[in-house]
Amino acid sequence: MTTESNETTTSKNNAESEKLKSASPTPESRQPTPELKQAASESSPVQAEKPEMRRFQRIALIALAAVIVVYLAGFLTDHFARYSPMKAALTENLTQTQDELSQANQTNSDLQSQIDNLNTQLTAANDRIATLAQDKENLQSDLDSANLHIELLKVLVELKTAHIELKSENIAGAKVALSSTTARLENLKPLVETVDANLAANILTRLNLILTGMDTDSATAQADLGLLAKNLQSVETLLFGKK
Repeated sequence: MTTESNETTTSKNNAESEKLKSASPTPESRQPTPELKQAASESSPVQAEKPEMRRFQRIALIALAAVIVVYLAGFLTDHFARYSPMKAALTENLTQTQDELSQANQTNSDLQSQIDNLNTQLTAANDRIATLAQDKENLQSDLDSANLHIELLKVLVELKTAHIELKSENIAGAKVALSSTTARLENLKPLVETVDANLAANILTRLNLILTGMDTDSATAQADLGLLAKNLQSVETLLFGKK
C-alpha cells in the first residue's frame, strides 16, 4: 500500500512538471515572428515624421504670431492716426464748452447778485411805501380831526355870535349867525358822542328850540345859547385841549 501511494505521488509530480515546461516559452517562441518584424519596420518612418510635424507646427505658430503682431501694430497705428486728431478736437471743444459754461455760471451769479440787490431795494421801497401809507393814514386822521376841530370852533363862534345878537335884541342877526349851525352839528354828532352821548342825542333838538324861541322868549333863547355853547366848549377842551 505504501509503495502504491508513493508511486501515485511521484506520477502527479511528474505531470505537474510537464505542465510547467509546456507553459514556459521555449527559445524558439522568444524570437520575433516575421509579422512583428514587418510592423516594426513600418512604424519606424511614422516615428521619424513626428519631429518634422512638430517643427512645422512651431514655425506655423511663430508665423501666425508674427502676422497677429503686425496686424495689431497696423491697427494701433491706424487708430492713433485716425482718432488722435479727433480726440484733440473733442478735448478742445470740451475745454471751450467748459469755459463757456464757466462764463455762463459767472453771468448767472452776477445776475443773481443783481436780482438779490433789486429785491433788497424792492423790500426797502415796500417798507417805505408802507411807512408812507401809515403816515398818510395818520396825516389823514390828523386832517380829519383838524377839520372837525375847525367845525366845532365855527359852531362855537356862531353860537356866541347869536348870543351877542340876541343880547343886542337883534333877532334877525342871531338867526343869520345860526344859519349853518344845524348842518355843522349834524357832522359833529359822532365826535360829540365820543365824549357826551346825551349831549349828542339832544343837541339838534336844543338848537331847534332856541331858533323857535327867539321870537317869543329871546331871554330864554339867549340863556339856552349860552348853556349850549358852554357844553360844546367842554367837548372841545376834552378833545383838542392842550395836554
